[in-house]
Amino acid sequence: MTADARYVIRASDPVRSGPAGWLDQVTAAARRAPVAYREQLARRRRRTIAITILALLFVLYPLINTLLLQPLVRSGVPLPVPDDTVATFMLIFAAMAIGLNIVAGFAGLLDLGYVAFYALGAYTAAFFASPHFASLSLVLFSEVAPGYPGIHVPFFVIVPLAALIAATFGVLLGAPTLRLRGDYLAIVTLGFGEIVPVVFKNLVGINFQLGPIKLENANLTGGAVGINPIDPPSFFGIDFGATSGQAAVYLAMVIVALSVIIARNLERSRMGRAWMAIREDELAAEMMGVNTVRTKLLAFGLGASFAGVAGSLQASYLGATTSDFFQFSTSILVLIMIILGGIGNIWGVMAGALALVYVDKTFLPWIAQRVQAINSDLPNAAQFNFLIFGIILVIMMRFRPEGFIPSRQRAAELRHAPPGQQIGSAATLGEDAVKSEETSQAIAAEQAAEPDA
Repeated sequence: MTADARYVIRASDPVRSGPAGWLDQVTAAARRAPVAYREQLARRRRRTIAITILALLFVLYPLINTLLLQPLVRSGVPLPVPDDTVATFMLIFAAMAIGLNIVAGFAGLLDLGYVAFYALGAYTAAFFASPHFASLSLVLFSEVAPGYPGIHVPFFVIVPLAALIAATFGVLLGAPTLRLRGDYLAIVTLGFGEIVPVVFKNLVGINFQLGPIKLENANLTGGAVGINPIDPPSFFGIDFGATSGQAAVYLAMVIVALSVIIARNLERSRMGRAWMAIREDELAAEMMGVNTVRTKLLAFGLGASFAGVAGSLQASYLGATTSDFFQFSTSILVLIMIILGGIGNIWGVMAGALALVYVDKTFLPWIAQRVQAINSDLPNAAQFNFLIFGIILVIMMRFRPEGFIPSRQRAAELRHAPPGQQIGSAATLGEDAVKSEETSQAIAAEQAAEPDA
């Protein structure tokens, strides 16, 4: 028996199904984590140390920012460092990018209306944690005083509720579009993304009657003004709203960490392999027994649930939401994040999200301030953010189309597929197919260079 055998679920052990089995796997992985870290440290020392330092800086950044960087900025030192609000939005968009990566990266389905699920999550938080419906008074496990007008439920209830509602609408979107592919699917999702914010903006002055349900001049969504105030996330008497500083950043970190764990498990599951099979060749996957209908619906639903969670966090953090927050440009921005970061790679899309939000909300405004200080007539760089993103995207497509941190499979597709070989086969077999093909080509070249006997 090896040193870490006691941390692994043996084949003879009874395997439970459902959430209990998943918890068993998570517990076994957590117990084995120290042993696995020592193994990686012995095998790839420099890489493991570098990743450890980056992870520690990532976790400790809110404290470093509060104690060291922000005092320097307030003293007049021009540093382009993101504050707590920007850091929170970086993590919110990271959760969204992880969700869209399930749809576009794992399953290969182009979704241009992803912002709709973001809006659904935000309005879910607005409906269930605000005094908007003042005619009701429903307070469940919340720190709001009993009898306060409106519906008030805690944030840990809103998060799964927002994920469920967004996933439901994701399935409803995917159901009528199962036969569509490529550009046609993109057009349908684009229409859905445009419709949802408009519906939320216009659900005011509603007159409706169905049996005992009667609405007269009802204001359901607040119209263009939106809904505010929204209860901030609160745990053990501590608020995690916009005025909480670094506490909200750590809440967003927890949500992103859970998103990474769930997405990683989905990628390695049977469903994840089915998504990748559909992405490579849907017809071949169907011939091999993959239920493409159920697989696509799960991709749409699970990907949408991540956006719903991100939207609920955004609305609860800001304390307000309006339809103006959810424009088509948000869907495009998230799509650019996963393309630049490395589509199909969870860590790549997360890095792309953090980098683009930082550039958009901190670095470009900082550049604009420096330029305006030199000459006020020069253009403001922050106003040309999408132009700059487009230029970056064109450069990436030319020199590194697989993204900053690509998945091994995607890199094999875009760079290492030998001439005359199907791209899917090199991607499926991985580096072994690439090396064997390169070896055979080298042998053939040597034989061709030898003179005839």
